[in-house]
Amino acid sequence: MKLHVDNVTTPYLRTISFELDNENAVILGSNGAGKTTLAKAIVGLYDTGNVYVDGESVASLCAKRRAEALNFIPSKLDVFDDYIDVEEFLELCLFNGTSAGDMEEMLKHLTIDHLKNSSCKSISSGESQLVLFAGGLLHNAALSIFDEPTANLDSDKKIKVFEMLQRHRGLKMVITHDLNLAYRLGYRIIFLRQGELVFDGACRDFFDAANLERLFGNSIKRVDEYFMVNYQ
Repeated sequence: MKLHVDNVTTPYLRTISFELDNENAVILGSNGAGKTTLAKAIVGLYDTGNVYVDGESVASLCAKRRAEALNFIPSKLDVFDDYIDVEEFLELCLFNGTSAGDMEEMLKHLTIDHLKNSSCKSISSGESQLVLFAGGLLHNAALSIFDEPTANLDSDKKIKVFEMLQRHRGLKMVITHDLNLAYRLGYRIIFLRQGELVFDGACRDFFDAANLERLFGNSIKRVDEYFMVNYQ
C-alpha cells in the first residue's frame, strides 16, 4: 500500500508531507508535537483532503474501503456500553479475514485470556491497553496506526506487544515516546516538533549520534544499545 501525505495542515500541523510505500513507520516527538493529530488526519478523522491511499483520496473513500485500508487505535479504550465484556469487544473488531481463532490465540499470547468475560470498564489501564492493541491487530487494516501501544505496560507486556508487532503481516505506524521501542522496531522514523516535520528517514540515521544531538541536545544518552534520559 502506498500512503501519500501532501502538505497536511491543521491548527497543530504545518504542511506535513511524506510518502510510505509498503513501509512501517514510527512517529516520534514530544508532547504536543502533533503526532496524534497527524494520525487522525491520515485516517480521515480530520478532513484535510490531502491524504491518499494508492492514489485515492482518503476523504473520497466509502466507509468499507476506508476501514479496510486504515485503522487508528487510540491510546485509551473508550466504550459506551457499561456491560460489554472483553470478548464481545474483540468480536466486534474481527475484520478483513480474521477469526475467533485468531482472537483466542492473541488473548493467550498477550496473557489476557482470563479477562474474556470481564467488563471492559472494570479492567486496569494496562489491561485496557492490551485489549485495544489486540483489537487493532484483529481489525487487520492495510495500515494500522497505534497511538502509544506500550503506555501503562510493565516490561513483560511491552515485550509481548513488540513481538506481536513483529509478527503481524500488515503495515504498522506506531506513535511513541519510547526511543528504545523505536530503535528495536527498526521502522522508518518520522519526527515532529511543534507541528513541523524535522526528520524523515531510516532508523539507523535517526539514531546516529550527531542526529540525536541535533534533535535532543544533551538530554539523551546512549548506553550500549539503550537510550536513556541524561539527568546530569
